[in-house]
Amino acid sequence: MANEVWSLSADQRQDTLDRITANICNIAFSRGLEVPAEIAREAAVAIERKAHTAAQVASKTTTGNRPVAETLESYARKLGALVLEVVKNGGRYAQEGAAGANGGTAEVVDLTGSRDFLTKESTTEVLASMLAPGSTVKKIKFSTKSFGRDAAAVAADAIKNVAGSLTDADISDIIAGRPEDEALDALRIVCKALASAKLRTLNLSDNALGEKGVRACADAITSQAALEGLSLQNVGCSIHACRAVEELFQASSSLKQLHLFNNMSDNHGAEHIAKVLSRAPRMEDFRMASSRVGPQGGIALAKGLTAGSCLVRLDISDNPITGEAAPALAALIQAQPNLRALNLNDTSLTDNGVIMVCAALHAGAAQLEELELSLNEITPNGARAVALAVLSKPKLWKVALRENELEDKGAVVISKGLAQVPSLRVLDMCGNQIHRVGAVAVSKAVVGLPHLELCALDENMISEEGLDQVREIFDDAGKSKALGPLDENMEEDDEEEDEEEAGGDANDPLALALAKAGLGMSPGDVTGSCMGVVQCVVDMNMQDNERQQQQQQQLASAAAAAAGTVAGASTGVVVPATAHQHHVHDARPYGSVPSINESRRLGAL
Repeated sequence: MANEVWSLSADQRQDTLDRITANICNIAFSRGLEVPAEIAREAAVAIERKAHTAAQVASKTTTGNRPVAETLESYARKLGALVLEVVKNGGRYAQEGAAGANGGTAEVVDLTGSRDFLTKESTTEVLASMLAPGSTVKKIKFSTKSFGRDAAAVAADAIKNVAGSLTDADISDIIAGRPEDEALDALRIVCKALASAKLRTLNLSDNALGEKGVRACADAITSQAALEGLSLQNVGCSIHACRAVEELFQASSSLKQLHLFNNMSDNHGAEHIAKVLSRAPRMEDFRMASSRVGPQGGIALAKGLTAGSCLVRLDISDNPITGEAAPALAALIQAQPNLRALNLNDTSLTDNGVIMVCAALHAGAAQLEELELSLNEITPNGARAVALAVLSKPKLWKVALRENELEDKGAVVISKGLAQVPSLRVLDMCGNQIHRVGAVAVSKAVVGLPHLELCALDENMISEEGLDQVREIFDDAGKSKALGPLDENMEEDDEEEDEEEAGGDANDPLALALAKAGLGMSPGDVTGSCMGVVQCVVDMNMQDNERQQQQQQQLASAAAAAAGTVAGASTGVVVPATAHQHHVHDARPYGSVPSINESRRLGAL
């Protein structure tokens, strides 16, 4: 019956305990272990209580009661898993308690571990150290334990008891499996208790919040005048939930860290978060990855972050912000002298956006340690800017360029910049259509760097001969362990360029730009400022445009002449329609940003 409430009588639970005790002893004996009956009984009591609590929670849904047979099955399945766990542990059940619970005083109370549904009794047991008179605790972490109303009430008492010393609260993932109304009530109870503490950080991640959940946490958010860190990752932070965050979190002047990840915030949600950022001039660490943020939202976030100049880490990866947001990002980067980590993976920047961002990186960001630009459709044209961006970065240890379109020419170009990065430890250039020439150039460039730990070149198009050359380079340098797997390479079908052709000649604008940056020249010959080098990047792309426009005009003239012939005579001559369509003239001045579709059609600046 769908409306019947699942329950077990005392006799039924007692019978279950007897059976579990016997099963523990018998299974252990079959594996050559001897478990005393009293030890097995103790374990049986603990695991039956745990399975019964889990089944009670699972028996209720937001709309009613779960079918009794289904709940009974989950109860039996949980018991079976726990019996095997007990046998593996020699017949004893490893009861989890609060880490550091000694004499009522602990730096940290950490409940993380197996997934448990807590009751009033079990919560009192695991939080005994916090409930003790005179207890002092600085940090709590309740993750992986699911709190209902009764358990939350006990947790609230424990929090209030240590409020005077509590500074960090991690209540991520504490309502899993609970019906919505009970989950929201549990959050309200715990967050109301947290309002009595002066928190430095608050983590609400991995709770199915949405707007209702965010507002249920209002007491904890609005009461903290000096909060430095807030995490809302994987909480269903929709547009309306982001608006609730912006409304509730007005006192954000002390905020240094704000993490949002795997939400559905969209552009409008990002705009609400940008308002929080505009009131947070001390922001050091901002993450809003995988949140469906587009160009409009990306621009808003970049502008919001310019409220301060303390940014150290920025991660807005896996958002389609496109090249339209690049000017705002470039302006932000130029205003952040302490930037150490930049993650723009999978942001659809294309060459146009990457060139703008990298120009800003080259002009500043001297403390940069991590640069991630994977999955951005970077071609050899964009590679030129990347090569210059990594120059003069003595602390740069990670460069991620996975799954772009660098090809041999781009790889050779970037290798020239990488050779000048003494701290490089991790390089990822997998999936870039690189052939033998590019792979060998990269290998030669980085193998001599003293701290190299990983050079990843898999998923490219390196021939067997090329793979042998790459391995030989690393073997000869005694760094074979630093070369990543090469199992997924697809051998190329076409003829390769040699390294000189791929890298260009001495009069190529790139060669001149690199020369001005100090590559291939003696220290006394180095001339030009950083902005001069950036201008070289601009100039060489403009020259590329001019060459392309000349070709386009020639093709257009030929097509027009052919079209006139067709119109004037019935000769049956057919002019290919693609001759002009594939070469679109772009009359915009350098620096204007095409749409994403235009960028893909034009292929480069």
